[in-house]
Amino acid sequence: MRNKTDFYRLFFEQLARRGFDVKRSQSSDYIADIYLKNQLVAYFSKADTVIQNPFVTVKDKLIRLINDTAQDTANKAGICRDCPYTDANEKLPNGSYKLAEYNGVTLACKEHHLFGYVFSTYRTAPDSGEMMARQIFYNKEFAGQDFAKRSGLVDERALFTEEELRVLHAGLVKMSILDQDVSNEARESVERILDKIEDIIPELREQEMEFDFDMEFGQQEEMEIGG
Repeated sequence: MRNKTDFYRLFFEQLARRGFDVKRSQSSDYIADIYLKNQLVAYFSKADTVIQNPFVTVKDKLIRLINDTAQDTANKAGICRDCPYTDANEKLPNGSYKLAEYNGVTLACKEHHLFGYVFSTYRTAPDSGEMMARQIFYNKEFAGQDFAKRSGLVDERALFTEEELRVLHAGLVKMSILDQDVSNEARESVERILDKIEDIIPELREQEMEFDFDMEFGQQEEMEIGG
């Protein structure tokens, strides 16, 4: 999961599969309005919570189904569920924990009620200590890679970008299906490489969905967690 838009896309597709109709909310407080049989039953807020419509009667199990779908989607999207810090890590004023710091760049983590543990990287102004150029990550590997590149721990030229990984994945899938001259040993190597890429970009495992996210929501800006 790269950002919240990735989550929204998968989550709303799953809701559509379960018979819900998801529309972009007309309220600035919410991301989406969730309908069932033409009745507005719930909202999905910018704080990543499901809020029941107080003006209609909605069964508790229906709200639980929406919440469970959100949690299942988040888990499948590749979020971090294992706490990456201990009490020994420095707790920052915004509630995050510092995981690493090098060459003026910090890697931090904060618990989130839906996305498990959300990571951020940022530079610190040497005079004021102000946080600068903060980047948010919902995947531990992506956050670690960004920290390593921004801090200078690794040479960025030695790493593949996400777009490059997607191109490699598509090419390897095509080769494994169409190339009849590939040996069994080579095919097994290809499968291992595909597994590694899909561990980094879990949505590549997802089947094609019917919900037209782009048509309904257009470009949804990434919302950072509070703090």
